[in-house]
Amino acid sequence: MSIVSYIRRRIFGKAAPLMKRVVLPCIAILFFVQAFFGRKSPQESPEIPNLIVPGEAIDPILKQTMGRHAYHNLESDPPKEPVLPQPSPVLKKNQEKLLHHQKHTSDDKHKDVPKSKGETGNSNSPSGAQKENKAKGDRGEVPRQAPAPWSMATANITDSHKVRFKGHAITNQTVTLTLMSSSDKVFMSLNKREIYRNLGDRGIHLVVLNQHSGRVMAKRVFDTFTTGTEEEMAEFIDEIQDGRILVFAVLDECSKGLTWRGRNKLKELGARWADKLAYRDMWALVTRKGALKLAETYSNVATADTGYEWGGPVFLRTDFDLEEKPKECSWPTNERNDARRVFCRLYEGYGAMCDCDVTEWSDVFFQADDQLDKQLSLKPLYKDLGIAILATNRSHYLYKTLKSLWEAPGINRDRVVVYADKHNREMIAVTKLFGVQMVVSPDLGNTTAQKIRHKIQRIFRDLMGAKFPKETIPEGGLPEDTIPPFMCDKLLLLEDDLQVSIDAFKYFHALSPLLDRDPTVLGITAFNFFGYRDVANSLVTFYRTAEVNNLAILLSSRIVHDHIVPNWVEAESKREWYRALKMALKDLKNGAIIYPEVPRARHFAYAGQTISGGVQHNLFRDHVLALTTDYDLSDADILQLEASQYEVKLLETLKASNPISFDFCKHDLLYDSTPLVMYVDFNGSWSDEKSWSYVMKCLRTWELYPEAGWKGVWQFHYHGHWLSIVGSPFSTYSYLKPDEYKVITAPPTTTTTTTTSSPSSNTSKKSSSTPDPGTNSNSPKS
Repeated sequence: MSIVSYIRRRIFGKAAPLMKRVVLPCIAILFFVQAFFGRKSPQESPEIPNLIVPGEAIDPILKQTMGRHAYHNLESDPPKEPVLPQPSPVLKKNQEKLLHHQKHTSDDKHKDVPKSKGETGNSNSPSGAQKENKAKGDRGEVPRQAPAPWSMATANITDSHKVRFKGHAITNQTVTLTLMSSSDKVFMSLNKREIYRNLGDRGIHLVVLNQHSGRVMAKRVFDTFTTGTEEEMAEFIDEIQDGRILVFAVLDECSKGLTWRGRNKLKELGARWADKLAYRDMWALVTRKGALKLAETYSNVATADTGYEWGGPVFLRTDFDLEEKPKECSWPTNERNDARRVFCRLYEGYGAMCDCDVTEWSDVFFQADDQLDKQLSLKPLYKDLGIAILATNRSHYLYKTLKSLWEAPGINRDRVVVYADKHNREMIAVTKLFGVQMVVSPDLGNTTAQKIRHKIQRIFRDLMGAKFPKETIPEGGLPEDTIPPFMCDKLLLLEDDLQVSIDAFKYFHALSPLLDRDPTVLGITAFNFFGYRDVANSLVTFYRTAEVNNLAILLSSRIVHDHIVPNWVEAESKREWYRALKMALKDLKNGAIIYPEVPRARHFAYAGQTISGGVQHNLFRDHVLALTTDYDLSDADILQLEASQYEVKLLETLKASNPISFDFCKHDLLYDSTPLVMYVDFNGSWSDEKSWSYVMKCLRTWELYPEAGWKGVWQFHYHGHWLSIVGSPFSTYSYLKPDEYKVITAPPTTTTTTTTSSPSSNTSKKSSSTPDPGTNSNSPKS
């Protein structure tokens, strides 16, 4: 046997199966392991501690992972420049090489080029492009080539942490938005900088971002758990200009009061899960107004594996590009439009004020009767009337109130002042936009009633020179070194959530002489609790009432000094300020407040210290408002409101009315002009308001508790009839009831009795199958 044959048969013959079964599979396994798990980038950056990693800038409670202490992001704080992270060493080295290369290239290119006349060799002198960018910056424009302050390209964010979508490239204008929505907190950050945080307000949280700079322009919370708040949300979204970035998030619950109106508005913005939002689901949306949706996420409570009764927390991270050139409206250059430009560059949600199609300041407001404005400006009340607005941290409400005042002919715009709780940049900007004065009156007291009472106390002191007893002045006192905005003989008290009609000052000018002629008139209000469309139809009908109506009320200096100040409650009392007015009405014989049948002011806010969305939706949303100034008020009609003549007129009306016993809940009254009267079972006590509430509910008007009225008589214009409701036996006019007339009472409550037996005892249980119509025992007087 040759050596070659021996090697082939003895060595390779035995090694071939070994190679085939062991060596080759091992090589293949190592190859795949190296291919999938061992590949590394040759220029991998070292780990930097300020990277945006999953979880960082998402959970704001963990301070050690935040890398900053941005916990005080209040609206009143001035806007701060964004804090940019330092670039990584590799990125910094590449930038230095690029700058070095550009420098040598520029030197070679311009080496032999002579300098032009006037050009110096000072390297610190700005170039033409730099001057152009500086000029653009002074005008509020973004320089063409300057990187945005929120740029992701300059931030130290690796590709693995950038949220991309198909066809999108990361540029200098790309920013990353991080959002978290859960049952107990909402948090948002832009390029690692906190822009919003809320830990307690239930509902849908909306943050509006500027599409050019990324700055926050508006923050609103809509408690859509309650009924009706969705209407305010839809209205606010409509007031936002196209192109803005809208960020939605949910805290706790948002779906219970969200009907098709609110859901359709969210679907218009691109929300995919709007129709599926159920009780305690979590949801977040990032979209661009008037454009495509950017990102959305959703967590259903039924499928969330959290062990809680809410949907699991949702985390959203997306990137989008900021627009390079801000759009400037082509408004004519004047002082008013310049103020609009500055205001609309910083704030959002103000509708026509920031609409580029509305070119003139006057076009922002509804143009009423200019001739009436000239006539009212010649009357004495024009110079004697001052307007004080009680404002809280609700800038959009304040704007709406001021806008309605500016649209009403007869207003003296130099005698309007806003009393705010604290310095708020947006509220200050709103008052500057309208050119009205603003006084910051810090909260004094512990309860809401005390804070409002002490603020009104200061208003009476500043504008009317009222001097209050020492025991009524709160701890810390009223500031004595302040200069009053103005002094006035008549004062109109408004809140920042009241809208006045266009004929409000025509109404006040016509009725204000009663404050001087009739000592029993202690105020004139523009608000009517019964101001619903079915029973408020006459613009020239006004009534007296001995009940307090403190909304949109006109007071005179005589009333404040002689009646309100002596009855002012002590500083430690928890009663409301109008307690003094109520005591004055009680002490003064035939004391009254005048109110209109058709309201000249209505309440529109869905959120506040003493208001909620459900209360606004159920009680005040359907109030009407006078929409015209085309009517005449004669002096004879005004004189009939004086105490002596009003009693005579009321008695004549009741005697001329036809008594009816009619159930408005079952039948509809035909239209006619015949005066009618109804006698309802009522003894004057709130515990005996069942029948009264039933009748008012059937009339589709205020039925919560007996409000307004004069000596037990309530009057309306219903279906053309002048209808009088007389509470019997409480009213002094009950003797006019015919003997055969049966007093109207509420239908009895249907009850069922169920008897259950047990081995030890027998008990009887009663359950009401039909609730009392119009009865709400848990609703206190607001």
